[in-house]
Amino acid sequence: ELASRFAKGAAERDATRTLPRAELDELSSAGLLAITVPRAYGGAEVSAATLAEVFRLLAAADPNIAQIPQSHFVYINILKRQGTDTLRKLLFAELLQGKRLGNAQSETGTKHVQDYRTRLSAHPDGGFVLDGIKQYSTGALFAHWIPVLAKDDSDHIVVAYVPADAPGVTVID
Repeated sequence: ELASRFAKGAAERDATRTLPRAELDELSSAGLLAITVPRAYGGAEVSAATLAEVFRLLAAADPNIAQIPQSHFVYINILKRQGTDTLRKLLFAELLQGKRLGNAQSETGTKHVQDYRTRLSAHPDGGFVLDGIKQYSTGALFAHWIPVLAKDDSDHIVVAYVPADAPGVTVID
């Protein structure tokens, strides 16, 4: 049903560079952006084959809409495999309420794709400070949470899940 509706305006949105905010909100409201959340956290935990079929249908209707949440699902998988239980509980609950993940990965002027200047440093108050500028950030414009790749104080690559409206965060279209 959503794919059919999205197909009707796809060419015009593309030609006029109209961003599909309403359509992404519909995907979130329908629960389609939370279909891989594990059952243990209240999700449907659909298979990769089911996820691929959902996005095949969406891509046939409007490839722009299907491409935007690619990173969303990548970072759900990272949460499943590497997130702490506390982080999983928080973010999976957010996703089940329709929140979206974007990304902030690559940087310009670096030697290779994992050469990050962005730093996540421990703060004396027990929190963290994230400092950097990202170039490639598909979905960040529509995200509620932005997973940011950075290097920590030990120079390990880490993912910081940052609220899109956090102080100091700017997403430029």
